[in-house]
Parts: sequence; C-alpha cells; structure tokens
Amino acid sequence: MKASSVEEVRELYDETADSYATMMDAEIDLPLYRSVLGRLNTQLQGVPGVLVDTSCGSGHMLAMYHQQYDQQRALLGVDLSERMVDIAAIRLREAATVCVGDMRALNMVEDDSAAAVLSFFALHHLDPAGVRLALAEWHRVTRPGGRLLIAAWEGEGAIDYGEASEVVALRYGDIELARWARDAGFAVDRVFVEPVEGMFMDAVYLDATKP
Repeated sequence: MKASSVEEVRELYDETADSYATMMDAEIDLPLYRSVLGRLNTQLQGVPGVLVDTSCGSGHMLAMYHQQYDQQRALLGVDLSERMVDIAAIRLREAATVCVGDMRALNMVEDDSAAAVLSFFALHHLDPAGVRLALAEWHRVTRPGGRLLIAAWEGEGAIDYGEASEVVALRYGDIELARWARDAGFAVDRVFVEPVEGMFMDAVYLDATKP
C-alpha cells in the first residue's frame, strides 16, 4: 500500500495548520513531550551541531526545547506545508530557522552537521521506500556521535481515519523501523512501543546514534 502523495499531504496540512496549532497548544504539555526532549537534551551534552526537526509542524517541539532545555543550540525546522512553516516562524522568531522542505531531501543541511535529527509522528505519510530514503538522508546529515529520535504510529497497514480524511497514512512496527535504521547506518540504542494518551493507537519510539 502506498501513502498519499506529497501534494496531497501538503494540501492537507495547509488547510488544517491553524487547527493543528491550536491542538498542539494543549497537547505539548503532555508528559510525552517533556520526557522525549529532556532525554534528548541529556544525550546532546557535549555534542555540537544543529537540532533538525524534519517535520516541525507548528514549531511547538522546537519552541519547548529552546525555552526549557537549551537556548544556545542552533535549531532548524522543516515542513512540507508553507502554512505550517509560517505559523512556526511566528512562534519561534529568532530561536530557530524554519523552511519549507521534504524530510527525504534536506538539501539545506550539510553532511555530518546535525547534532540530532527528530521525526515525531510524520513517517506515516511515507511508504516503506520513502521511510528508507528518509533514514538514509538523516544519516547523511547527522554528525558522528549525533542522535536520531523517531516517534511513529505503531502497527500494520493504513490508519483508519474513517471519513475524517482521504489522505492515506501508514503504520510501522518496531522491528522493521529498527532494521531500516540499522540498514541506513545507525546504531539503534532503544526501540519500544507505548500507548499515547488520548489516542486510539500505540506509538513506536526509536532512539539511535550515528557511529
């Protein structure tokens, strides 16, 4: 099964960016985000380079990282949706650079320059070939010793949104994500599945290092 096209995903988020940002105003306070970003900040002590959010959406995660953990690190947010990027730019102001782009082709990021690459609930918009392409690109931009952090919807097949959306989104298992990350050149430190508060699906989390 193939995920929806780039154009379909971009159109979806251009149309829903404002409501998505309102949703994230409340959701960003969930323990999930503080746990993930707090752990990442600890891992990045002594690791130079930019933190890249490959699907930054409305910029909430980068804003939290900047405000609560590290006000000195360079931050880069990338998103397919121009409207999302506009909202993120207003939220982040001088704290981060944000731009329209594709997580599979981070042309604005130099080789071996990122301290960490973050992908939070975005891989469901890619088919398996796209996920492997993204992982290869993230390996290219991550510096040796840098981190990869992924959160994705766990399971098999498509996510059933009912009549809420015509966009096809796919779920992935912990074993296949870990295998693809290793194939891309990452050393997988931890992969696990947990329920997400308020959601009808579990999430798979992957934490890896570029040797």
